[in-house]
Formats: sequence, structure tokens, C-alpha cells
Amino acid sequence: MKKVVQQLRFEASINRVKVSQAAADLQQFCIQNALQDPLLTGVSSSTNPFRPQKAFILMLQGKVDLTTAPHAKPLYCHGISRV
Repeated sequence: MKKVVQQLRFEASINRVKVSQAAADLQQFCIQNALQDPLLTGVSSSTNPFRPQKAFILMLQGKVDLTTAPHAKPLYCHGISRV
């Protein structure tokens, strides 16, 4: 019972705001921060940590004798966009 009274006193002490004023404040906040919202402006691919990784195969020049190097395979490099 004591906790209920304490909770009711706390709720009674909170300053109330009209819904119209709260909606106007929320709208103003959204307008002011729209340029920083990645859902509205998007994320550049250079700063996006979830972008698909690029891969390429590095082919070495010269002949490879498979009898002396049977384990020779092309090198796969992930996350590098240029050679």
C-alpha cells in the first residue's frame, strides 16, 4: 500500500504537456535532426560496416609446375577493391 501511495504521488508531481504541444515539439525535433538520420539520408558505402565484401583473384605471372607444387592455388583476397 505504501508503494502505491508513493507511485501515485510521483505521478501527480509530473508536469503535464498538451498532446498538441508534444506533437509540435516532436515534429520540430524531427525536422532539426533529419540530416543526421541515416534512414532518411542513407549511408555511404565507404562507411557502411555491413556492405558486401569485394573479392578478387590474384593471378601470378609465370609458369607453375604442378608436379613440383601440387598445392599451388590462386590467392583469394577479401575486402580489397584494387590491386
